[in-house]
Amino acid sequence: MTAARTPSQAALRLLILIAPLWLAGGAASAEEDPGARIAQEGNDRGATACIQCHGEQGQGQSQPPFPRLAGLPEQYLIEQMEAYREGLRPNATMAQIAQNLDDDEIEAISRYYAEMKPAGGPHDVPDDLVNRGREIALEGLPERNIQSCASCHGDEGRERNPSLPPLAGHPPRYLMAQLQAYAHGARETSLAGLMEGIASELEEEEMAALAAYYASLPAHPD
Repeated sequence: MTAARTPSQAALRLLILIAPLWLAGGAASAEEDPGARIAQEGNDRGATACIQCHGEQGQGQSQPPFPRLAGLPEQYLIEQMEAYREGLRPNATMAQIAQNLDDDEIEAISRYYAEMKPAGGPHDVPDDLVNRGREIALEGLPERNIQSCASCHGDEGRERNPSLPPLAGHPPRYLMAQLQAYAHGARETSLAGLMEGIASELEEEEMAALAAYYASLPAHPD
């Protein structure tokens, strides 16, 4: 008489039988989503895979500082890619990638990352900078007529606005570099007029404090 299979044996056999279906389903999904395919593999015209710098979950990385992409607004991402392509946002690496993507591919990648769960942070930054940055972010510098960051980006930098990027969870060096770029007029996107006026009034220490505060926050409040 043949011994009956134990539940664990039956479960293992079922797993072995359906695993190829899971794998095939995942591959088909990536093939059907052009944004996912380009993010993971790049294209055949010179655009490299986004995950090489921005991580498999779109979380970015600290060294060297690459921003998180997961959970950023689709329209904002489209505008940034177009700005890289047209030289309105200088960056040699991103310009080369953007110039090798057509409009449909840029829209597909932007949609792919916008639909991902926000990922990135918190980053390890000095507490004294975080405390100072929180004060500026939430209250601004009224004695110098500098408005709070929270008025546009939300109290914890997670505001979901189609034209404004969430700030929480980006690497501190990346955030610092963007404030400096705005202050020097190096970014000519739609936010430049507002951000130049704010960033150009900030001291380097204040920029570093703001960068530390938003980098100390996780992109998603799990």
